[in-house]
Amino acid sequence: MTGTSNYIGCAGREIHYMDWGAGHTNTVIAWHGLARTSRDMDELAAFLSAPANGCRVICPDTIGRGLSQWSPEPKKEYCLA
Repeated sequence: MTGTSNYIGCAGREIHYMDWGAGHTNTVIAWHGLARTSRDMDELAAFLSAPANGCRVICPDTIGRGLSQWSPEPKKEYCLA
């Protein structure tokens, strides 16, 4: 199974996410770590979304990572606060 590339607006930013197994009832959110991208989850998402496992897996790119929009205010948005 392959994922589909999608975009959604969130808090005024365009966020990219990969969607694997759309249509399955159980959903897993697989979010990458610091300085990584949603594509790091491809192998896990393919496994979980296979018919035998039956999960929908959503893998978002954090703002400023992968294909998500970069922040116009990095000092404000790329921090723990």
